[in-house]
Amino acid sequence: MFTNTRLILATMWLCFVGALGAGAAQAATHTLQNRLDAPSRPGDSSPRTAAERNTLGAIRSFYSQRDHRPLWFENGKLSLRGKALLKALAEAGEHGLRPALYRAEELAKRAAEAGAGSIADIDLALTRAYLDYAGDISSGVIDNPRRTGETFRDAKRPPPQKLLDEIAKATDVNGFFALLPPDTRRYNALKAALAKYRQFEKSGGWPIVSKGPTLKPGMKGERVAQVKRRLLVTGELAELGEPGHFGDDLVAAVKAFQRRHGLNDDGTVGVETLAAMNVPVSDRIAQLIINLERRRWLGAQLGDRYIYVNIADNDLKVVEKDKTVHVARVVVGKPFHQTPVFSALMTYIEINPYWNVPYGIAMRDLLPKIKANPGFLSANDYLLLTRSGDNSSAINPASVDWSTITPRNFPFTFRQKPGPKNALGTMAFMFPNPHNVFIHDTPTKSLFNVEDRYFSNGCVRVQYPMKLALLLLAGQNGGQWTVSRIKSIIETDKQTRIELKKPIQVHITYLTVWADSDGTVQFRKDLYKRDDALTRAIRPLALVR
Repeated sequence: MFTNTRLILATMWLCFVGALGAGAAQAATHTLQNRLDAPSRPGDSSPRTAAERNTLGAIRSFYSQRDHRPLWFENGKLSLRGKALLKALAEAGEHGLRPALYRAEELAKRAAEAGAGSIADIDLALTRAYLDYAGDISSGVIDNPRRTGETFRDAKRPPPQKLLDEIAKATDVNGFFALLPPDTRRYNALKAALAKYRQFEKSGGWPIVSKGPTLKPGMKGERVAQVKRRLLVTGELAELGEPGHFGDDLVAAVKAFQRRHGLNDDGTVGVETLAAMNVPVSDRIAQLIINLERRRWLGAQLGDRYIYVNIADNDLKVVEKDKTVHVARVVVGKPFHQTPVFSALMTYIEINPYWNVPYGIAMRDLLPKIKANPGFLSANDYLLLTRSGDNSSAINPASVDWSTITPRNFPFTFRQKPGPKNALGTMAFMFPNPHNVFIHDTPTKSLFNVEDRYFSNGCVRVQYPMKLALLLLAGQNGGQWTVSRIKSIIETDKQTRIELKKPIQVHITYLTVWADSDGTVQFRKDLYKRDDALTRAIRPLALVR
């Protein structure tokens, strides 16, 4: 867990176990008991945090249950378990973590030089390093992701007692450490991408492509040669061929690069494609590191069946048993009305939903239109309610002197009726949450053809809502939910709620890098600038430059 005092606490622990040293003749078990029975670090009367007290309590309880036998040593020598731990700590960099966070080199040196009188101290230090590492690798180094901007997800750190019991029982300790990271296949694919891009950096990175007019097929010149050399590095282009000629091979390579970066794959090198090509390899490595951290936040929360919305990719996936069974484009929140990151359980679908207009949208978007045209509400199927959600409280908009209404004295709510003009379209997929965010259809389907789909006020508009509904309702009520059945309900314009017999978890995420199952590394724009916020949060740990 990362806090501002993390390194200080680690230092305090080493001082604690070192300041009460026992004679060389003392048995390690007796020394361990003495260490753990000490109430606090000598000379330190300041209270520890609740998390620190919990960790120390778990360590005391764990060693007491095993009669204070060392965890990482056997017969006076570092055990296979201890060697596996030191190996994992030394390889923390492969996960975008720094081995120095866990004092990997120092502990390896102390373990190699351990004598009978120092085993207890080193064993306790290894235990503390293990708990820090295991917690970080399984749930993230940031202990409160909520601090990184519109992220409403808590890092579910495993309890220290559970981590200690599991490592003590593990028969395949190397396998145990390999399975600590979350969502293993996807996480490992991203970890492999980090190694790949570090190798690019070690080899000198990639050349810069000079600025200039858009490069198109058939063109020739030095800038074309620069693009070819750039794409040779990352593998979109297999061979240089005629260096200065923009032929079919380069068109295919440019399109592949554009698809990997979420750009319009038109095969030309314009402003956006040029900018993506010229991002330094060091920046891409930092991007990979912070997205590994985001993967860790999800931990074991995904489940076997879930809906996965990646805001940065503007898409939605339905995943069942690690296989993607449905993909659709989505429209997400504008940069100044950002869609938050969170998880919630989808429990029902509404066909022909009413839209209860949020106060902010009502004041910002609708009130000016109504003042300019009092007939706006009726023309667009809005009800003007004196009691929120109660259609019987509707009044005639013409009875209101709109010139006197301001955001400060606004006493009404707006509710849009089901129908072709409804902003939620024909159906809404509901997963109750404090953000009032849900997935819904839209009458403005043309926006799904736009490259960067950031147009909503925070909710998620989904392409192909009928396909999504049929997938979620498959097998329910004896298979009665068919296209014709749902269409017949839509035609009634009557609000209908369908409870899901199998509720499904929804994870709204923000990943600007991931790796496909075939190893293809995908990068996306950080339109919300959340990479910047996370970079600032982890910079004190020196994980990024």
